[in-house]
Amino acid sequence: MARLLFLIPFFLLVLGEVPLEAAQRKDLETLLEEVDKASQDFKTIEADVTYTRIIFLLEEEETSRGKVRYKKPKKLHLELKPPRDELDISDGEYLWVYRPEAKQVEKYRIAKEETMELNFFEFGYEGSVKKAKENYYIEMLNTEEKEGLYILKLTPKESETSPQYSEIRLWIEEGFWLPTQIELYESQGEVINRIVLKNVKMNKSIPDSLFQFVVPEGVEVVEPF
Repeated sequence: MARLLFLIPFFLLVLGEVPLEAAQRKDLETLLEEVDKASQDFKTIEADVTYTRIIFLLEEEETSRGKVRYKKPKKLHLELKPPRDELDISDGEYLWVYRPEAKQVEKYRIAKEETMELNFFEFGYEGSVKKAKENYYIEMLNTEEKEGLYILKLTPKESETSPQYSEIRLWIEEGFWLPTQIELYESQGEVINRIVLKNVKMNKSIPDSLFQFVVPEGVEVVEPF
């Protein structure tokens, strides 16, 4: 079972009721500027989430739905219902990946230093457009899916370490300017992780207690690294 970790790597489309103004399509640099501006006003997010993992070689596709809450900086509460049946909680220092059926929780220390890998919330929501430009080739894909919709394709630049994802795609809606869908491509596209946010609520008050994980009785704590 692939780990989401801190995406988490994760989130289709359709934001609540985000008004779109008829306007000329923006070029790439202007779009990235809008993402940067929107990220400055972002403090918290709450949304319904759909996570789909597709493995073409095995002809497997698994979809789980749940709820995600996120608060700057790097505080996460993600609950996915079966078939994945997983709870991921980050307090900004540690990430806990809990699977009730396995009676096990994995504990990871969140890296303080900059890494090449982008995750869903680091791009846009945590304001890392500059980081994306440094480590990825970014291009805007043509789309007729919906008026006011932009799709960005990020391809890793050469580096000393092999990136986890060979390609990242981000869906951005005009007027909202932050990603509402992400696709992460593994093994040269043979595996796709698709994360979709719907019914997005921004900057609502979320108590810090929601981002604290209490190990249930009888659950084993594992620290992989």
